[in-house]
Amino acid sequence: DSSSSSSSSSNSESSEAKSSDDEEIKQQKLKRKQIRIERKEIRITKKQQKEEKKKQQEIEKHQHKLEKEEKRKQKQLEKEEKRKHKQEQKEEKRKQRQEQG
Repeated sequence: DSSSSSSSSSNSESSEAKSSDDEEIKQQKLKRKQIRIERKEIRITKKQQKEEKKKQQEIEKHQHKLEKEEKRKQKQLEKEEKRKHKQEQKEEKRKQRQEQG
């Protein structure tokens, strides 16, 4: 009688141990899954940051290009103004010489 009770108690202990092992495995799986999810989120975040940075650089590059173009046009205008002014001065001198001569 006592031998049967001892075997049943050891049986229940092993099932408890089994269930705690199962619980441990479940916890580890959950942890691993959580870690995978976190890593994936980090990768996605990094990718998004990289894309944002790239977009920002494109915008700045374009902005720089526009500014450069604007400066070039401005210089061109100034050059043209100087040329016109010189031309007018030449005309003026020519007229004065004609009037004198």
